[in-house]
Amino acid sequence: MSEPAATLTRAPSGAEVLRAAGERIGTILTVTAAVVLTTLAVLMMLPTLYSTSASLMLDPRKNNVADISSVLSQLPTDPASLQNQIQILQSHDLAAQVIAKLRLYDDPEFDTALKPGLFGQGGAPVDPAAAREKIVAAFQKGLSVAAEGLSTTLTVTFTARDPQKAALIANTLVDTYIDDQLAAKRDVGSRTTDWLLTRTRDLAQRLQAQEAAIQRYKADNSLTETADGSSLADQQISAISNQLVAAKADLAQKQATSERVAALIKAGDTADVSQILASPLIVQLRTQQALLIAQESDLSTRYGPRHPKMAAVETQRRDLDGKIAVEVSRLAGSIANDVAVARANVASLAASLALAERQASSQDQVRVKLRALESNADSTRTMYQAFVQRLRETQDQDVIQSADARVISHAPVPTAPSWPKRSLVLGASLPGGLLLGLLVALIGMRFEERSPRGARVLPAEAFAGATAPRVPVLAVIDGLSDPRAPDAVLDWPESNIARDMAALRERLRAGARIVAVTGADTGLAKSATVAALARSAASIGLRVVAVDAAMGGETARQLGVGAVHFGLLEALAGRIGIDKALCREPRSSARVLGVAQRPQNPAVAIASARMAVLLANLRQAFDLVIVDAPELHAPGGAALLRQCDATLIVARGGSPAAEVAARLALPRAGLVLWR
Repeated sequence: MSEPAATLTRAPSGAEVLRAAGERIGTILTVTAAVVLTTLAVLMMLPTLYSTSASLMLDPRKNNVADISSVLSQLPTDPASLQNQIQILQSHDLAAQVIAKLRLYDDPEFDTALKPGLFGQGGAPVDPAAAREKIVAAFQKGLSVAAEGLSTTLTVTFTARDPQKAALIANTLVDTYIDDQLAAKRDVGSRTTDWLLTRTRDLAQRLQAQEAAIQRYKADNSLTETADGSSLADQQISAISNQLVAAKADLAQKQATSERVAALIKAGDTADVSQILASPLIVQLRTQQALLIAQESDLSTRYGPRHPKMAAVETQRRDLDGKIAVEVSRLAGSIANDVAVARANVASLAASLALAERQASSQDQVRVKLRALESNADSTRTMYQAFVQRLRETQDQDVIQSADARVISHAPVPTAPSWPKRSLVLGASLPGGLLLGLLVALIGMRFEERSPRGARVLPAEAFAGATAPRVPVLAVIDGLSDPRAPDAVLDWPESNIARDMAALRERLRAGARIVAVTGADTGLAKSATVAALARSAASIGLRVVAVDAAMGGETARQLGVGAVHFGLLEALAGRIGIDKALCREPRSSARVLGVAQRPQNPAVAIASARMAVLLANLRQAFDLVIVDAPELHAPGGAALLRQCDATLIVARGGSPAAEVAARLALPRAGLVLWR
């Protein structure tokens, strides 16, 4: 049966480690030397590798020489975009470009496969494509790319066996990456330019055909336009409309003047007619009339009304009035004629306007399609002009194209290998070997302690000078000083201590119901023997109780019992019954009669008559009573031992415990020696 993990309840103590190191120093040194020599041999066989790094920065700045939008947008610098660029730097195609540029297909560091034309295992020819893929894979293994913190800097590291080769590959890789960026931009620009040229030619041909269709349509439908593109009929209507408005205004003015003149003439008051007053002839006649009136007034003062001169003046005046009347009549007729002419002009213009409107109405139906043709032509012209402008901008960009990344640090030639760190690894192998050797020593010690063997019962003569012939040695048990000894009885039944305890248990069952366990000192071995023996007896179904008569509390602790509130002293004093004073240990059916507190004079309690009565009652209730007794030299200890059926004296080999037991004349005493 293998040992369960539960048996390893604690790590080895410092004393155990030192003891293992002292007892097995040769094993430790041998393991250490083997580790160091093995490490040295492995380091000598490992190839020496050199690593170097080049740094490039994704530059978010753009060239503003030409204020135009780029065909290919600027490279973003968010974390996802940085990871995309890392994938490009580690890509298969970029690696293949660098390999081809540096002729690494013939480099023995990467060309691990057989070259094309040779035969490999089984005589099968090597596939050139597969061999190249292996070279690319070997190249990618030596390449690593990482982003530097929160910046847009990427560190490209390459590892190779030759330091100059590592630097050359790292620098070539970043240069090829930048060249690839520029080539990608130029390729996009070239393809965009070709597409724009093709599209521009198509639009030019379409625009030419549409304009020709417009001209043919105008000619077929007699549509004429002015230089500004407006319709001639519309301009005629506009001009006639303006003339008609002016003619109507002129007619209205002339009609008003004619009616006014007619009214004044009818009233005989022509002096207020402005058209008459403005006539030169009327002005002249009026002037002559005024002179005659003045002359007539002068003559009438000097000669009288019947004077011949007065008669002549009156005759002249009448002639002038007649002439004025005739001229006024002629002017009134002229004004009436002007009204008739203005009315005729208005009628003529109205007729012309009606005719022009009829012509324009007939042409509007034709112009609907013309406007559609012109709209299509305008749309095509706008697109054509936009494509021509974009074509010019794109052609200009080819001259000022720049990469989105720049090298900020080229890879230097490394001066020290990056792997393996021989001095560091070799130095670490020494403490590692020592630790491994110590571990081997501890495992060996533990294996020896727990390797299954039979119980060892030695005669007293084997310890000559240390024991008396009257005190036999019942068993020799290893590991009693180990606190895990009681657990090993249950956890590993095939261990040394479990089998030794089983053999000791069978010897004691022959007529011994109350067994006292004592010793020459207060070590853990005595209490460990009580606990291990109790668990061994409980494991075969015996009713067993362990009594802490030493009153140190170690028995309860060895059996995993916690704090004891009522125990041996309370039972002896009669304050509680024995059944209430007993505790059950957690890992078996064994009972424990512990102590709640140590009395001031334990010798009086253990040597009292009540103790004898208690033991007698326990004899009746249990198959085996194991008493953890005080040391041999303790007061009252001998009296307690004599009340028991047998006494086990737990002592280290070479102790004087046997002589002490012989002097005390203990009944059925036997030695349990431990090492």
